[in-house]
Amino acid sequence: MSFLIAVHVNEGIVLASDRRTTYTDTQTNGDKVIQRIGVHTTNSTEKTFVCPNGAGISTCGDASLLGKPITGYIQEMIRTHIGKDCQVSAIPQIVIDYFNALPIVPDTHFIVGGYDETENGKQQLLYKVNVKEKSIDQVETNAQGASWDGETFTLTRLVQNVAVKTNEGKYIDLPFEEILWGYFTLQDAVDFARYAVETTIQTMHFKNVIETVGGAVDILVITPDETKWLQKEYLK
Repeated sequence: MSFLIAVHVNEGIVLASDRRTTYTDTQTNGDKVIQRIGVHTTNSTEKTFVCPNGAGISTCGDASLLGKPITGYIQEMIRTHIGKDCQVSAIPQIVIDYFNALPIVPDTHFIVGGYDETENGKQQLLYKVNVKEKSIDQVETNAQGASWDGETFTLTRLVQNVAVKTNEGKYIDLPFEEILWGYFTLQDAVDFARYAVETTIQTMHFKNVIETVGGAVDILVITPDETKWLQKEYLK
């Protein structure tokens, strides 16, 4: 799997993701199906991409397609279907159409973020896309906040209200300490995005789970004026 997050504030959008891909091998021996989970891992998978129009795309889910990493397909889609003048609002449908036209449709999710030029100025847009279900959910950005996908359990446990079960079977709510999204600056958004990915990586490392999130953290910042990498692993 993966972990990716988009934090949206008045100043801009921050996309962040890890770089680990874990492969599973399934073999059939007679009537028996043997599945070896996590037989191979790589920490070099690019999951956040920049488009010519300044939009950002992050992905999680199936990381291989037709015997090759899905990264190349995403890059090819951006190169051939998303030009400098492409509206950000058009990208989610482009993603769905591109991958559903392939011989095998991957179970892959995307987060798309950026700005469209309107009569009233630049409009901040954020979408969650499910390729296999052909679904597009627009994230409401009037109020500051965050959306994440992939291995979401770690972060969700940290930010949601929690109750403790007593020996008598009753539940006692712990004090709920909300995250003050409304006060986030762009730097706060960057810090939270980095925290979310790194905390997921470090928590999974100590738990009895397959470490499907790991490697370096890529962070992309998108504002009405520019799109830039704040943190990025490059080829060496």
